[in-house]
Amino acid sequence: MTYNEEKSCAIVLNGESIEREIEDDFIICADGGAKLLKDRLPDIIIGDSDSLSATPKGVKTLNFPAIKNETDGELCVRYAAKEGFKRINFYGVLGGRADHILGNYTLLALADKLGCVAVAREKGLDIHFAKSFFTLETNKNDTLSVVPFGGCAVIKQSAGLFYPLENLVLEPFLTRGISNIATESKIILEFEKGVAIVFHYHLKS
Repeated sequence: MTYNEEKSCAIVLNGESIEREIEDDFIICADGGAKLLKDRLPDIIIGDSDSLSATPKGVKTLNFPAIKNETDGELCVRYAAKEGFKRINFYGVLGGRADHILGNYTLLALADKLGCVAVAREKGLDIHFAKSFFTLETNKNDTLSVVPFGGCAVIKQSAGLFYPLENLVLEPFLTRGISNIATESKIILEFEKGVAIVFHYHLKS
């Protein structure tokens, strides 16, 4: 186990605002995401500097050309994984351009591919990447939406949900997994096939 495996890493994207307190051990900003920080300086800023006019004094930067095949957010995820972090919290995921928001969801899948557990933290909302056997602590009556990602998702069984998901095929472009309700302090989703994005709206934020 490396030193960073025991720590959590925040990745701040160039969204509209940060509505949750950042308590992570290490902060990476994707270029203009540095403008959203108020009480802390980032440990490093990564990107092409197209949305950040000035770098905070004394902060490490990792610069890339504007013409590249990855977004600044993807570069941040790859950096965090390379540095040994296994837990990533994203901030500034929502707001801004709609295509950027959709792209930000793919960063959850990328983090999983690189061996990290990642969650997007927004006001009253956590966004998770779910596959295989997925568990999540909840409060009773929290709202949860399970949206297939990258293709069909087959859920063999579930627990802790008002609308059971049993041997159910969630198809892209349909809304079957939207607005379920937690009935227990933990929900379980067992996937037979595919993956999903889980939106967890907290009754108590």
